[in-house]
Amino acid sequence: MSNNNGPTLGNGKICYIEIPSVNIEGSSSFYQRIFGWHIRTRGNGSIAFDDGIGEVSGTWVLDRKPSTEAGLMVSIMVDNIEEMIKTLEANGSKIVYKMDLGGDQFIAWFTDPAGNVISLYQHPGGGNGKICYLEIPAADINKSADFYKAVFNWPLRDKGTEDVSFDDGVGIVSGMWVLGRKPSPEPGLLIYIMVDNAQAAVNAVIANGGKIVQPIGMDAPEITARFSDLFGNVLGLYQHP
Repeated sequence: MSNNNGPTLGNGKICYIEIPSVNIEGSSSFYQRIFGWHIRTRGNGSIAFDDGIGEVSGTWVLDRKPSTEAGLMVSIMVDNIEEMIKTLEANGSKIVYKMDLGGDQFIAWFTDPAGNVISLYQHPGGGNGKICYLEIPAADINKSADFYKAVFNWPLRDKGTEDVSFDDGVGIVSGMWVLGRKPSPEPGLLIYIMVDNAQAAVNAVIANGGKIVQPIGMDAPEITARFSDLFGNVLGLYQHP
């Protein structure tokens, strides 16, 4: 991690992202050049990244369908969205959506080299290159919010409305549930959530109506699994050693 103090660890943290790629060297170079992500090579030769503040890590994966439609949507924070759009377009990206949220807050969706649709978020607070926000498709926002609250104990805001939002378990990444968007039932852009105990998290997923689509494996020293939430979105569980 590039954070001098190391990443924040904690149950319910959105901690890791796998991004589909058709050329890992090309994808890693793109994200490093555009967002300043720290790129590192693991002992086995695979390439990994740390985001702009060293709190969320991840990698690029081949042989996985890119997330070309807005399903599970990840946002990257930028200092100036207009300048970032110019940079992205100069590097071959397409801007597929743009919205003014008011109060110096803007969002825009762009395509990366593999065709994944990723969001930009300009916030006055700064934090360029930070993975900052997650949008989760749901057919019933309050039911989905209850599921994630029960399994990961995410703090909720505006509970009981269609504008329910959350902070992850350590307050690094926020997000919301969205209607009218197709769920992400295949592990394309795959989000991992950190848990203290993978087996306890698996039990909680099942007890609250979710499904385990990839059981706990023999990963070492990390332990991972994948689950499907109430509306079919597939995410990962990650137990830090």
